[in-house]
Amino acid sequence: MTSINNFFKPQIANTKAGETQLSVFYTNDMHGDINRLSKLKSAKDSFEKSNKDNSTLALTAGDCFYGKDKQRIGLISKVMNMMKFDALTLGNHEFTPGSKGLAENLKNIDAKAVSANLEIGEDCPLKDRIADKKLVKSAVFMKGGHKFAVIGASPFDAEVGITEDAKAGVRVKDIDKTIKAINEEAKNLEKQGINKIILLSHLGYGEHADLKVARETEGIDIIVGGHSHATIEGAQSEDKGGTHKLNLVKSKRGEPVIITQASKLNEKVGFLDVVFDKNGVIKTDSIKNQLANVADFAEDKKVNNLMVETLGEKQHLANVTNGYDPECEFEERYRENPVHNMLADAVLEKGKAQGVQGVLFATNTVKGGANNEISNYNLKYEMLPYNSSYVAAEMTEKDVVDLLNATSAKVFGEVDPPLLRTAGMKYTIDQAGSKTPLTKLELTDEKGNVTATIDTKNPSTDKKVKVAFDSYLFCADYSKPILDKYKATSEKVGEQQEIFTNYLTKKGTVDFSMPKDNRITIKYNDLATYCPQYSMDDKVKTMQKQA
Repeated sequence: MTSINNFFKPQIANTKAGETQLSVFYTNDMHGDINRLSKLKSAKDSFEKSNKDNSTLALTAGDCFYGKDKQRIGLISKVMNMMKFDALTLGNHEFTPGSKGLAENLKNIDAKAVSANLEIGEDCPLKDRIADKKLVKSAVFMKGGHKFAVIGASPFDAEVGITEDAKAGVRVKDIDKTIKAINEEAKNLEKQGINKIILLSHLGYGEHADLKVARETEGIDIIVGGHSHATIEGAQSEDKGGTHKLNLVKSKRGEPVIITQASKLNEKVGFLDVVFDKNGVIKTDSIKNQLANVADFAEDKKVNNLMVETLGEKQHLANVTNGYDPECEFEERYRENPVHNMLADAVLEKGKAQGVQGVLFATNTVKGGANNEISNYNLKYEMLPYNSSYVAAEMTEKDVVDLLNATSAKVFGEVDPPLLRTAGMKYTIDQAGSKTPLTKLELTDEKGNVTATIDTKNPSTDKKVKVAFDSYLFCADYSKPILDKYKATSEKVGEQQEIFTNYLTKKGTVDFSMPKDNRITIKYNDLATYCPQYSMDDKVKTMQKQA
C-alpha cells in the first residue's frame, strides 16, 4: 500500500524520443459532498507538489453539484476553482436546477465544461455558456509542451434534471448517437494534429456505457468515468472482481483504452499515470492507476473557514441510536430504510391537521443516513439536498392505485427505480404483474394497524383518500398524467428540510434501526433483473443471497 505522502508520486518512466508522460488527478460523483471537501483540496495540493515537473490534468467526471441550494453550489464552485480543475463534464445532477440554473452555475466555474452529446435548443439558457465558451464539446490543453484534448459525455440513460424546466431546450443523445458524436469530435481533433484524447464520461461503467464506447470509438485513449459509482483500480484486460474490474480494452482501431472511476461522494480520489508513444497510443506496460481514501489526507484550513463563512456554523438537531448508512445503492433505492420511513412519518405528522391519511414520495429525493447525531449540515446537504415540497390532495382510490401501479411497474428492471416510500399505508407489489403489479393496498394508523383495505383490482372512483406527496411527482413521466388533475387544488404541506428539522428537534433522539413494519412488500422472481445496475457490485451479490 502506497503511503499518502507518496501516493501521487509519478512512476519513473524511461520515456524515449517522441514519447509523452501524463499524470491525471481525477474524481467523479462528488454530489456536492462537503464532509471531505477540505481533504480533497489537500489531496489536490499533494498531487501538484508531487507532479510539478510533469504534464498534468485535473478532471472531474460529472455530478459535482447536488440539489438546488445556491450556498452549497457556490461553495463547491469556489473550492473547485481553488483546486484548479481543468475540465468537468455535465452529469445528471448538474441539471437539477434546470438549464437556467446550470447556465448560472457554469459562469462561476473556471474549469471548462465539456459535453459532446447534448442537443441544445435555440431558446435554452445554455446557449449563453456556449457563446462564452464555458460549455464546449471538447477542450484542448497545452501541458508541458504537448496538446491533450478532453471530450465530454453526459448520461443518456437518465432524466436531465427533476423539474419541467430542466428539460426545456436540452436533450441527451442515445448511446448510438453519443458514440457517433464522440467519434466525430475525436476525428476533428486528430485533424488538428491532436492524438492524445481523453473522454470525460458520465455515462457509467459497464457494457451498456463506457466499455461499449471504448470499443466502438476511434482515437480515445483514456475514459475518466462516473455515474455508476464504480471503484476501479489498476489496468485489467479481464474482470478480476472487486475493484479490479475490466478496464483495459481495445478501441475500434485496435488501440488500448484505459477506463477509470473513483467511487462517489469524495470517498476516493484517483491518480492515473500513463506514457504515450510517438503516435499518441498508450503504452500498456506503463499504466499506473490507483485510488486513495480522501479521508486519509489532512484538512485544509482555508476550505474549512470558507465553509463556515458560506454555510454558517453546524447545529445539532438530534442524537442517533443504531446509526444507519446504506450498504450500497441497492439498499438505498430498493429496500425500506429508517431514513425514508422516518421522513414519511414526519410528513404524515405535519399533514394530520390538514386531514392527510397517507404519504407517498420518490426514493431519489432522499439520500444516505446518519450515525451518532444529525446536524443541520447532515440534513440539508446530505439527506435532503433537493428540499422537495410536499402537497396534499383528495385523491380517488382509483388514482392512488393507478399511481402505485405506474411507479411499481417501473421498479422491476429499472436502473433507477421510482419506488414510492410511504407512511399511513402498506402495499404489496409482485414482479409477475406487468402493468398492474400492485396486489394489496391498506391504510394504517400510527401503530401500523390496518384501518381500511382498498380493492386494487376494482378501486372506487368515488371514495377519496387524502394523500401527501412530493411535488417531484407532478413532473415525473410515470406519475404526471395521473396527478395533473390535482395540481390546481392541492394544498401545501411544507418543505422536506423544515418538516424533518422540526420533527427531529422535537424527538431529540431517533432510532435508525432497520424498519420491521413491512410497509412495502416486494415479490420478485429474479433479483438480478429486479436491480440490473447494481447486480455487478460484490456487496449487492451478497445481499441478493440474503434477500
